[in-house]
Amino acid sequence: MKFGIVVTTIHNGNFIHEYYTHFQSFSNPENVHFYVVGDLSTPASCRNQVEYYTQQGLPWYYLDPKTQDEFLKPFPKLATEIPWQTDNRRNVGFLMAYRDRCDVIIAIDDDNYPKEKWSFLAGHSTVGQDVSCLTAIGYNSWFNACSMMEVQCPALGHGETVYARGFPYQRRHSACSQIDTTTSTGIVAINAGLWSGDPDVDAATRLVTRCVAQEQFTSDYLLASNTLMPINTQNTGIMREAIPAYYYVKMGHPVGGMKLDRFGDIFSGFFVQKCVQAVGHRIKVGSPVVEHRRSPHNLYQDLWHELAGMVILDDMLSLLEEPLPSANSYEEAAITLTNKLRVWTNKQDGFLWDDSLRAYFNNVADNMLLWVEACRQLNS
Repeated sequence: MKFGIVVTTIHNGNFIHEYYTHFQSFSNPENVHFYVVGDLSTPASCRNQVEYYTQQGLPWYYLDPKTQDEFLKPFPKLATEIPWQTDNRRNVGFLMAYRDRCDVIIAIDDDNYPKEKWSFLAGHSTVGQDVSCLTAIGYNSWFNACSMMEVQCPALGHGETVYARGFPYQRRHSACSQIDTTTSTGIVAINAGLWSGDPDVDAATRLVTRCVAQEQFTSDYLLASNTLMPINTQNTGIMREAIPAYYYVKMGHPVGGMKLDRFGDIFSGFFVQKCVQAVGHRIKVGSPVVEHRRSPHNLYQDLWHELAGMVILDDMLSLLEEPLPSANSYEEAAITLTNKLRVWTNKQDGFLWDDSLRAYFNNVADNMLLWVEACRQLNS
């Protein structure tokens, strides 16, 4: 199995050494293609960290701006929709891993670190495989992955239920942790690994709880075929076949005096989930677990960036909860979804919604089609 790991960074790349050491302990690093996507402000020390291993013959790549520009030349329209100085640059890494025919493409953040007792590659090696697991059914077809962790909230003085960033507030319920005691079987299209330490919750939750987490599950789960949950780009493996439906949504749009941000992975995660369901594949959640050593953030700034996405996501429930028709491929499912996204967008009205925001989501649909076409070209 050929793995492709994709990460963006504007830091020095110290995480690279820990992944190398981890792979040496658990598996063969030569099976891993590592795509470190640099940005205009990424320090030269990051390139040096990556190229230390490249020079040892490993397929580990530092993608500087010139390399990215050259790669995107056959896709000029898409290239203009991948802005610099944003984590949207990870789209370049996804396309490169797709071009290189990596069987499993894994998204991480540069503050995610492998843990000694969890084999990172073994956990994601179920992607593309037919597996049997207990079934996460949640409540109202929504599952809370944070229920698989022991969460402590120092600001509240005791443990509380928290929800992952991107979990709609209208669907939060204590019963979202429900598991069916019977097993189900299916081909895993996405493996959503979990994160200990600083869990991926929204800024509002961080401000109130200051929560920390430790995994407490003994079995992975398959989501029920009609169940949804937020999927981020921290420790998430996806089968190559599904990449045409995995466009990372561009952020930065001004809305209501705010800026829509920090939801690019959340929107893309929900969109690809709809396509997974349409194709008849499954989503697994649980292992491997990584340690999230979160880089410094201003939580008030994060909240300002997230608030518009929180509002829009609750408005989006009608789109997300309506199943797509069955599809024979991820391309077909993605194209159907873009059509439904346009219909939903053009009906939206009320708080935050104006012509500019409707134009933004129509642009998202345009970009999803550009993404499908780029995958077609790379696949041929």
